[in-house]
Amino acid sequence: MIFLVTGNQQLFNNENYEVISVEESLKKLNTLKIVGVDTETEGIDVHTKKLLLAQFGCFDFQIVVDCRTVDIKLYKNFLERKDILFLFWNAKFDLKFFLKEGIVITNIYDGYLAEKLQWLGYPAGQHSMGLKAAGLEYCNVELDKSVRGKIIWSKTLSDDIIIYGAHDVKYLEKIREGQLVKLKEKGLLKALAYENKFCPVLAYTEFCGVKLDEDAWKRKMEKDREGFETAKTELNSWVEQHFPESKYVYKELQGDLFTGFDENPHCIINWGSPKQVIPLFEELGFNLETFDKKTKETKKSVGADIIESQKDKSDIAPLYIKYKGYEKLVGTYGQNVLDQINPVTHRIHTNFNQLGCDTGRLSSGGKDKEHNVEYLNFQNFPSDAETRACFISEPGYKWISCDYSAQESRIIADVSNDQAMLDLFNKGCGDMHSLVAKMTYPDKVGDCPVEEIKHKFKKWRQEAKGVEFAINYGGDANTIKSNKNIPLSEAQEIYDNYMKGFPGVKNYQDKQRAFVMKYGYIVLNDKSGHKAFIYDFDELQEIQKKFNAEFWNTYKEYKKFHPQSTIVEEVRHYFKRKSACEKQAINYKCQGTGAAMFKLASIYLFQYILEHNLLFKVKLCIPAHDEWNIEVPEEISEEMTSVLENCMSRAGSFFCEKLELPAEAEVSNHWIH
Repeated sequence: MIFLVTGNQQLFNNENYEVISVEESLKKLNTLKIVGVDTETEGIDVHTKKLLLAQFGCFDFQIVVDCRTVDIKLYKNFLERKDILFLFWNAKFDLKFFLKEGIVITNIYDGYLAEKLQWLGYPAGQHSMGLKAAGLEYCNVELDKSVRGKIIWSKTLSDDIIIYGAHDVKYLEKIREGQLVKLKEKGLLKALAYENKFCPVLAYTEFCGVKLDEDAWKRKMEKDREGFETAKTELNSWVEQHFPESKYVYKELQGDLFTGFDENPHCIINWGSPKQVIPLFEELGFNLETFDKKTKETKKSVGADIIESQKDKSDIAPLYIKYKGYEKLVGTYGQNVLDQINPVTHRIHTNFNQLGCDTGRLSSGGKDKEHNVEYLNFQNFPSDAETRACFISEPGYKWISCDYSAQESRIIADVSNDQAMLDLFNKGCGDMHSLVAKMTYPDKVGDCPVEEIKHKFKKWRQEAKGVEFAINYGGDANTIKSNKNIPLSEAQEIYDNYMKGFPGVKNYQDKQRAFVMKYGYIVLNDKSGHKAFIYDFDELQEIQKKFNAEFWNTYKEYKKFHPQSTIVEEVRHYFKRKSACEKQAINYKCQGTGAAMFKLASIYLFQYILEHNLLFKVKLCIPAHDEWNIEVPEEISEEMTSVLENCMSRAGSFFCEKLELPAEAEVSNHWIH
């Protein structure tokens, strides 16, 4: 049964629903322990658009509240009850519109997040995350979404809109029941509990946004444009000098009576077009193949990171990397940043994806199709001091930046249980890069104490950083050879030295490789229970089953005489995917632990804010991997600095029991780190 709550009762009389009062609706809703919730709004921006409808209920009855004539604040006490579980689909969106009305809903279940958890690791789009698809899968009912657009432009509340809104909450409980069965089978119930607790934190973060110093940003934009033009000129000059007679340049040899001849070469490459840039870099010997995390396929890329890893192959590399940096500053981080200043709050409100990465990490960005705006990606924002200083606290407020000390290295030490690494952190006898230098370059560093390497052997400490990064994330001697452009024998010696010095890491990596190829998933963190799944594991198993003596004899013949045959391609595909899966198994657990740690720290922080009546006073601005940036009233900045450090340290201690994971905060008037 559908019930309508509206201030225009005389306009509605339909056999499909009954008009009731706010009091009558609350009497019905307060009998429930599980309540479905949904909203319909004018648009996606909470600060400039209005809440039109709010729907509450269960399978047996649904309440549709006409928010254009009824004050939704009348439902505040009900929605903030801790003994009722509120079911949403993509709760972050709805929670922001309730926050705008001063309503803070924290005891939630998000069906969208429950679905996302089951498909971490799969290519985007392989499984629909929409409510309509969930209705079909779990309830065998098709939810009509054709009315959605009408709600925004319609000036009146119609019968079909009322029924549409009611149906969006009617099946949420049954969908949850079906999801819980699958989540339990996959061991994901604990992971979902973490995500449901974190979701209101992220909604509040997007609601708060961040203040931009517009004048400082405009000055930086002008400087960036000049840098961009200079970088492009340097690239063109390099090509004109090194490839004067190539397809990459043009000479005006025809001439005319007015302009004459110009025999000087002019580079014709559009540096913003990968299609035009790829041939040049391939000709220079760069390997441009990379793994696309979205499609789960390999592709060619001339991204700055690809060229950076092979910068020793040509002196065009630093010029191109410089150009790409300015290209991003001028494009993504130029006028686009100013365009996103909200006309109501005068702050920037970007989008965060709670399970945006296979590791459970946040991602940021995306597109607002309604306003044709590309959201800022604060997870990958330029880190130079000039850029960061443009994001500021309001007058009377302070900015606090707090991040973990060597989080990545400490997590690796903890999950691998490597004694040398644990001793380093627990005894405070130096930094990780120095220890890696001592282990991997013993003939260079000798018996120098770890704590002195940073000053006495800067070069080898710097070299060790690349080795540490490569090996800790699943690389081998070939990775080191490629990254450092050194002979394989030298790279192998470095790799062997590392594994000899850190036997715990070797043991951890061996176990991770074996586990993922046996079970088809990666446990991102043992305590939180998050998992990332190998999307094509069944296919890989079927191929692996063929690997007997007869198969390999046939394969050898085909490889020799028919290298493009199906059997050869199948073997190549299997081992390529196996290698990728094993690297992910090593990498993902560390990143997944960091993600879970950050989310738990955020939950602690939000609980403190709520318990001390600091909502809308303490603003959560920018979460960036292992770092929180918050804005607080100046008079409580010292208190909140201590609180933030404590919340992050508590979460660190929970996930890393073998060593301390301290968090360090700094206070300023702008984004510091």
